[in-house]
Amino acid sequence: MKEKLSNIFIEISRNGLEGYITLICKDTNLSFDYDEVISIVKEKIKFGLKSSIIKDIIDNKIYNERVCIAEGIPPVEEKDGYIKYYFDENKKVIPKLKKDGTVDYRDLDLVDNVNKGDVLAEIILPFGGKNGRSVTGENIPYKKGKVPSFKYGKNIKKTDNGLYLVSTGRGQVKLVNGRLTVSNVLEISSVDNSTGNIEFNGSVKVKENVINGFQLKAEGDIEIFGVVEGANIESLGDILIRKGVQGYNIGKISSKGNVVAKFIENSFISCRRDLTAEAIMHSEVICNGTVNAIGKKGLLVGGICRARKEIRAKTIGSRMATSTVLEVGVEPENKIKYEKLEEEVFTIRKNLNKIEKSLNVLENALKFNESEEKKKLYVKLKKVEKTLKTNLDKSNKELKLIKNEINNVSRGRIKVEGIIYPGVKIVIGDSVMFIRDEMSNCTFYEDEGEIKIGPY
Repeated sequence: MKEKLSNIFIEISRNGLEGYITLICKDTNLSFDYDEVISIVKEKIKFGLKSSIIKDIIDNKIYNERVCIAEGIPPVEEKDGYIKYYFDENKKVIPKLKKDGTVDYRDLDLVDNVNKGDVLAEIILPFGGKNGRSVTGENIPYKKGKVPSFKYGKNIKKTDNGLYLVSTGRGQVKLVNGRLTVSNVLEISSVDNSTGNIEFNGSVKVKENVINGFQLKAEGDIEIFGVVEGANIESLGDILIRKGVQGYNIGKISSKGNVVAKFIENSFISCRRDLTAEAIMHSEVICNGTVNAIGKKGLLVGGICRARKEIRAKTIGSRMATSTVLEVGVEPENKIKYEKLEEEVFTIRKNLNKIEKSLNVLENALKFNESEEKKKLYVKLKKVEKTLKTNLDKSNKELKLIKNEINNVSRGRIKVEGIIYPGVKIVIGDSVMFIRDEMSNCTFYEDEGEIKIGPY
């Protein structure tokens, strides 16, 4: 915009942010009146006027030259909004370096677990925009930023104000191609160096194997399509291992539900409900339900197998008289606790016997030499003796309570569809039987304090 007033040109830039003046004069001997020029300029330029520049133009007779005499304030564009995620959406699987310099490939923290009600993402609205002002005194509106939108799937809801995404269930949160989902089933190819240990608050499906030394923990069910080799598996639900378990005497399987596997060998198994496998070999089993060895093999051989209700198998033991212990009719935890308490009582009595002998020796010595050192030792040993007697009394009471529970067990049974071989020890409640000869198609049960044998 240009405007000619007398010999004064005032020009405003297209964006309104600059004001220019040109004093037209061919005779440099002539001069302009400052007040008159300022008055004319102020009729058009209302903001950002630099009066000192106009004075300088007049004083120095800068004629016929376009000079900027005013500057407005440019608008500040609003920054685009964005989505803030409350988990690591760009998680990288990086092994951790231990203090000793070795690399830990197991604790890779691969899975992002979320619970019901957890905030997963938030829309941060556009911010930072500021209006500008032209030299003519008008506001210049800033450019608005973009408002992002959520893309989300199952187990997620948007809050009423539309600014947050919240999980409606438990599981793994994932961001795939900008779309957020929460899955209560974690599907992975295997548990190994590529994944590290897995801990998940839903169910887990492993398409291949869980290898030696790794851990898999889930609050839901676990299904493994391959084998478990020397790994630790824990579940608050059921565990299904389609190709079996080779524990190498270090692997542990623990379930608050059922455990089902093709075979189990050299492993430690604990389940609150039933255990089912085609073969259970040289393993330690604690089961609060029924142990079932099914199929053509139906084999149970070696190790210790404890079940609250029943043990059922086609073949128990082997022709080589492999040592095999079967216990039924008692809460396995109580049986284990009872055995530990027995060991504890034995150790306390042994130590107490030593203390009493030492006290007798000191008592005799003090009759002839009452040294301070011996007196202090005597007092110290008396305190130890008192503590041991207190602990012994406590352990004996616990032992008695558990023994009463064991004696009042419900009926536990061992059912053999095929053959049970010599070398097998059967414990039902508090009763014990050793198998001396091969037997077939039979049931072992307790009656009036004795183990009896009936038909299958």
